[in-house]
Amino acid sequence: MSALGPRGFTVLSVAGIAGICLAVLGWTQRGTGLVSDLAAASPTPSASAAPSGHASAAPSAASSSPAAGPQLSSQPYASYAYQVWPGPLDGTEQLAMSGWTLTVTRQSGGITVKALQNGVAMASVSHFYPGGAKVYVLDSDLGDDQPGSADLNDTDDGLIVTNAQDQVLP
Repeated sequence: MSALGPRGFTVLSVAGIAGICLAVLGWTQRGTGLVSDLAAASPTPSASAAPSGHASAAPSAASSSPAAGPQLSSQPYASYAYQVWPGPLDGTEQLAMSGWTLTVTRQSGGITVKALQNGVAMASVSHFYPGGAKVYVLDSDLGDDQPGSADLNDTDDGLIVTNAQDQVLP
């Protein structure tokens, strides 16, 4: 401790504690899959937003899936999650949809979502969500969106699906 001095030791201790806290936070959120679709999308400016939903079967009373994650409201991105399905969409939700083309199909036991962002398919072009009930577009900066057109910066956007209990589905 003589080479560090009391101030140096205090700074290193605070930095170490902060590192441990961040590691615990990261560990508790492992495996949620909330980042995978965002990282897999590569931007190309060339699509229009056209949300659509087609019901192909009567809605089923879906219970929460064992793989369901935390409540959407408990997530740090909840304040910029805009419900886009089922509709209708208000002005803010329509702006958040800029650059997106979504097709949602209700099926027995869940929904299938096909998502294109600025003309590029998300990680899996079409994905079935058992127990899926709602689709949200994440957009932390609506200022880069052009209504009914492309999103100028889609790196702040994402897509999540929740079940009837508003738990995030993987």
